[in-house]
Parts: sequence; C-alpha cells; structure tokens
Amino acid sequence: MAVCVSRYLEPRETARDVFSIDYEGLWQRGIRGLIFDLDNTLCLWRQGPPSSEMLGFLGDLRRQGFRICVLSNGHLSSQPEVLSAFSDAGIPLIWPARKPLPWGFKRALSVLGTRPEETAVIGDQLLTDVLGGNLLGLHTILVDPLSPMEHPWTRLFSRTVERFLGRRLRR
Repeated sequence: MAVCVSRYLEPRETARDVFSIDYEGLWQRGIRGLIFDLDNTLCLWRQGPPSSEMLGFLGDLRRQGFRICVLSNGHLSSQPEVLSAFSDAGIPLIWPARKPLPWGFKRALSVLGTRPEETAVIGDQLLTDVLGGNLLGLHTILVDPLSPMEHPWTRLFSRTVERFLGRRLRR
C-alpha cells in the first residue's frame, strides 16, 4: 500500500515557487500545457488578483509557446477582480475545480488542447494539485505555499495530512 500512496502523492518535481521551475527543461521533455493552481501558488489566498509581475511572468510563458490555464477550488464569484485579471490577460480560469477529482483537470486539458503526458500541473498542495495531477498522469510540480494564510480546511486538514505523510517525500 505504501507504494500506491507514494505513487499518487509524490510530485515529479519540487520547487520553491513558480519562478524557480525549469520551464526550458519542461519544454525539452515535451510539456506544452501548464495548469497552475491559484491560491498560494500564483497569488495570496483571498488577497485579490495576482501581481502584475506574476501576470507578466505568465504572459512570458505564453510567448515561449506554453498554453496556460488556472485551476482553482475556490468559489471566485465573490472575487470579481481575480476573474477579470485573468480574463484581461487571456488566461482561462476554471473554478470551482473540486480537485483532486478529475473533472476540473479534464476540462483544463480540453481548454489547453493538450494530452496528459504533455501537461504539467503546478500547485502548493499534495492532496489536491499533486494527487489530482498524478491520478490523470500529468507531470506534477509541488511548490511551497506563498503564505501560511489559507482556507481553514487547508490549514487544519490538508497541511496536517501533508506533515504526517512527509510533505516533501524526496526534497
């Protein structure tokens, strides 16, 4: 059973943040689609839209040829500034994704027009981003959360389970 658990909860890569990922290496491996988590990956939880630096960075990745989509478990109807920031940038935002269930990921693949083996998911949680991505055969990259401020469920349940499992199995 431990082999099964580690297979689905172990990211293929880890990085400090989205800026520290080797995107050239991903491109060389055939990765063409990038699915980013929103909260604590691209921006702070419930603190408004991503910074202009982050949106510029995502734009740079698009100009390099990557197809980009953002997948969030959040209920963003109360955050119109977040929705409009991604809409204005031309970046699809899918919510609520209900990660780690497959439907949001499958919708993101459809929006990107990529297959699982040519798509990476980048996020800060083992139990949503990594588990969901691994279940569909995506290349998973776990980043450190931007802030300790997060949804109470994440802080009390997910982070506790992550600590129990050893959040960074091979960092």
